[in-house]
Amino acid sequence: MLDKRKKSIIILIMRKIFLLLFIFFTFVTNAFGADFDCDALYDAAEPFASKLYNDIDPFEDEDSIKYAWSPYPLFRTSAFLYFKDYAIEPGYYSLTPRTLQGKDYVFFKQGGKVVFIIPVAKKEKTPLNFYDANIPKVTQTKMQKFAATVRKKFYDTAKDSRRVTPPSSLVNVDVEVKYIIITLYYGDDKFTLLFRRTPY
Repeated sequence: MLDKRKKSIIILIMRKIFLLLFIFFTFVTNAFGADFDCDALYDAAEPFASKLYNDIDPFEDEDSIKYAWSPYPLFRTSAFLYFKDYAIEPGYYSLTPRTLQGKDYVFFKQGGKVVFIIPVAKKEKTPLNFYDANIPKVTQTKMQKFAATVRKKFYDTAKDSRRVTPPSSLVNVDVEVKYIIITLYYGDDKFTLLFRRTPY
């Protein structure tokens, strides 16, 4: 009688353990990109068909007038990034998200010139409070705080010359077996770019 009771308790405990393991693995699979098929997204991403006139970003003047400083995050790569027929060499690039002919792209700029136009593999909304959680706060001295207050007061008064603060931005890089995934957070949008680690 005691053995049957022990067996039923053990079976019940084992069922609970299996149920917990099933729930855990289901959550992990959903949380870490179950719908993020790198091969399919890479194959579907098409390069920009035409070329920009003189390799100049047609919207850059608008940004220069609108923002108080450059709104483009600076990105440094120490490895080659391969996308289709493009080979992006190691170096510094300003990343600029743009919409051309109804599709999303990211411009890789050097010296004010657009060097590469890479299609966005996936576009999503930036999670709520993402920048507060991931960008460290700048600590200011009392003099810096005073100067910032005076500057803000001046811009509030001289409305004609006031330029707005650029959108918050952050660049994240993940390296996988076949791909290098660059995620550009820019304002309210999150842009995912896929590059191969080898040319083929």
